[in-house]
This record gives sequence, structure tokens and C-alpha cells, in this order.
Amino acid sequence: MRKKIVFLFSSIFFGFTFLTGVNGAEVQSLTLPYSDSARSSLDDWHFLNGDAIKITVIPDTFPNGVYPIDANGYVDLPLIGPLQVTKMNKSEFVQKLVETYVPLLRFSSIQVRRVISIGFQGGFNSPGVYWVSPGATLWYALSLSGGTVREDGIKKIKLERDGIIIEEKVSELLKVSKSIAALGIRSGDVLRVLNRPKRNGWDVFRQDVLPILSFGLSTTLAAVSIYEWKKDR
Repeated sequence: MRKKIVFLFSSIFFGFTFLTGVNGAEVQSLTLPYSDSARSSLDDWHFLNGDAIKITVIPDTFPNGVYPIDANGYVDLPLIGPLQVTKMNKSEFVQKLVETYVPLLRFSSIQVRRVISIGFQGGFNSPGVYWVSPGATLWYALSLSGGTVREDGIKKIKLERDGIIIEEKVSELLKVSKSIAALGIRSGDVLRVLNRPKRNGWDVFRQDVLPILSFGLSTTLAAVSIYEWKKDR
């Protein structure tokens, strides 16, 4: 009888452990769409939610900066005010900048680029949100975050959109010689990696396995003790 009770509780324990492991591994994942038809990042003027315009004047510092575009397609520029850039082509926008800024500048060279926002969360050396050119490589985007804290962090990066994992193996995207736009990455996407130190086998056993084993053993011993107590009455 004692053997039957021990076997019963052991089966319950290991069954519970297996189900917990299975449920913890469930991930909602979608296929990341590729966009091979992405246009050159230098000429791209197709704005999406979360995009911005980067203005660069060298060697002047005004009006250098990144100017976000709001939900209605407007960008707020110094000395100009709101402009609905989604209803202007790139040439019209640049001409407006030239008319306003060139008289104030020592040089008349103005560069205008569309940029997108990408978030880096978790175990990055410099987590945050960065403005990146759609034509940049994924390696360049990762370099802005300072890389991962863990040596094996690259293999554990996941790409999320609206809280849903759309790519579990970002390391595979790094092997593709395409721009982030061609990879289907867009504004608001988040690259996330574990923010905890790497553990060896003993750490995993001590922190994860041992507490479960201790609980199971304690439960089994308690059941045997109760059985013995009732048997002796």
C-alpha cells in the first residue's frame, strides 16, 4: 500500500511539472513579412505611423534633428510650424526648407531622410528607442543599443510588434544582407532580449529544479506519514 501511495504522488508531481513546462513554453508567433520591393532609403517618402524626418545640415547645427510625424501626417519644424508632409513630395518639402533656412545658414546643403523608431528592451547595454534609417542594416541598428549584455544574447533576441512576437530568431535575420525595411521591420517594432545573467547547470538546478523536487518530496513524505498514522490507529 505504501508503494502505491508513493507512486501515486510521484506521478502527480511529475505530471504537474511536465504540464507547467509545456504551458510556459507557449508563444504566440507570426511570420515576419519580407518586403523585397522596399525603395532606396534615400528616396523613400512613404511615411507610416511612428516615422520621423531627419534633417542634417553640415557643418551648421540648425535645424539639425529628428522631427516626429504625428498621426495626421504633420511634422512641426522650427520657424515653419506644422507641415503635412504626407501630402507633399520630397522635392516640395526640401524646397520649403531651402526657402526658410538657407538665408540663415552659412552653407546651403540640406539633407532630408525618413527614419523609423525601433525599441530595444531588456538585456541591451543601452536600451531605449532609436531613430534608424530604413536602409540601415539590422547589425547597425543593434550597434546603437551597445549590443547585448550576455555573450549569447544575439541568439535570444526576439522581434515584437504590438506586444506579439513576430520573429523568434532575429539571429537568422542578421544573416540576410537586406535593409531593415526589406526585412519588414517598421516603426514601433521592439527588439527584446532576456535581462538576466547567464546561468550554468548548477544555477539552473539550484534555482529551478531543486525547489520543485523539494516540494514534491515533502508532499510525498507528508502523505506517507498521514497514511502510517491512520494505519496505526
